Amino acid sequence: MFKSLILGVAVAGGIAAAASAQDYPTKDIELVVPFAPGGSVDVTSRLIAETANTFLDGKEIVVANRAGGGGVVGQSFVSKAKPDGYTVLAMTSSVVTNPQLKGAPYKITDFKPVAAYNIDPEVIAVPANSPFANIDDFVAATKKSPLNMTVAGIGTSHHMAGLALTTAAGLDFNYIPAKGFGEQLQAVVGGHADGAFWPMGEAMSHAEAGTVRILAIASDERDPNFPDVPTFEEAGLNVPIWATFRGWAVPAGTPDEVVTYLSDLLQHVYDDEGYRQKMKDAGFDSIYRNAADFEAIITSYSDQVVPIIDENGLGK
Repeated sequence: MFKSLILGVAVAGGIAAAASAQDYPTKDIELVVPFAPGGSVDVTSRLIAETANTFLDGKEIVVANRAGGGGVVGQSFVSKAKPDGYTVLAMTSSVVTNPQLKGAPYKITDFKPVAAYNIDPEVIAVPANSPFANIDDFVAATKKSPLNMTVAGIGTSHHMAGLALTTAAGLDFNYIPAKGFGEQLQAVVGGHADGAFWPMGEAMSHAEAGTVRILAIASDERDPNFPDVPTFEEAGLNVPIWATFRGWAVPAGTPDEVVTYLSDLLQHVYDDEGYRQKMKDAGFDSIYRNAADFEAIITSYSDQVVPIIDENGLGK
């Protein structure tokens, strides 16, 4: 249970939910990160666990990396876990696409959303010495001949961001898949690719350091760190929002009281100024969206990407 001090300042309704789940947790909670250590999901999960554990009384959130298959191994593990609240998934947009792209043995309905803690908009990034000074230059060049763009892999949300631009704005690209962000960064900085489709969380520090230039951001508003960079929609790309989401989910069938408890815990983490500063320092914007709002985010993303997968014959 939350420490008494935290319960004392809980928002209305949170206390009742915690009380109705008074026997939870009685042991440590495993937070499954379905990717290798060091990536965005792993980093943010460990920051969350560090703060969350200060709010728990004698129990801990334990991060466990269960990597493999582009997230399929860890995601499948959680989908089959006992729905008792002791196995939590660090959920990303790949949960929506992996069943179609990789034949993952689960459905999106095998998970119950808990809360979202980060929405990471897609960006178009180019080398700092690129001849494309702005998004207009980039679009003009792309319409003459497809540019070479590096992505995290074929079928990833970043690859599909490019496909979305093909559908919405008539831009064609050649894709250079890479094994990880480091390899993509080398391709861009080394001039082996014209640019990249990246999440803002990974691109920001390199843009601030001056090694890459961000041309457009797929968000509903401009980023205050880059006030001169237009959104995709402002740039006439006809894609209002394209973002990787990160949050918690549990196996379907997990009691509502436990979901509320975990959602409240994530809100307490979000309310912690130290946590928000650590997230900012790591290049991630902190948000909090409850279970219902997170489910709406997942549904919106699914509505966008599923047709793209079908139209491009990417599904298994």
